[in-house]
Amino acid sequence: MSQTEQTGALAVRAERELRASADDIFDALVDPEKQRDWLSPLGPDAGAVQTSVDLRVGGVWEASFQPNPETQVHDVQTYVVIDRPHRLVTDVVSESVIGGQPMPTIASRIAFTFTPTAAGTLVTAEQTGFPSAEMRDFFEASVWPSAFDRIENFLASR
Repeated sequence: MSQTEQTGALAVRAERELRASADDIFDALVDPEKQRDWLSPLGPDAGAVQTSVDLRVGGVWEASFQPNPETQVHDVQTYVVIDRPHRLVTDVVSESVIGGQPMPTIASRIAFTFTPTAAGTLVTAEQTGFPSAEMRDFFEASVWPSAFDRIENFLASR
């Protein structure tokens, strides 16, 4: 992973080669039933995962889940680019409550690219617009590695 500052915006770039086709990975990111299976580390029921998708430019992916028992996350992602299975871009507004305390809202952009490899697909996620270096560093160290782990495990179990 790498940190960048693009035109004053704090950003992180995360990459992972997954042993799956770009189509399967793309579907895991946009299909509500598949999202429900991988979105929370606690699982779909214990993680209280609720998700809905209107897959069109201008449409919304809305998800609520618990990544751990103390945290509730609510994400609203508006689709900006849908180029199946090569690229997916969303503008996301993320709200969370940790231990009963609301955290600052994050408004950022996430751009996924999917590049075929000999072993599967290289997935690159670039997220820009973090409000602080501390938040960017948290996403780099925890959020993106965990998300890639969960997607990878979901795809391997199919």
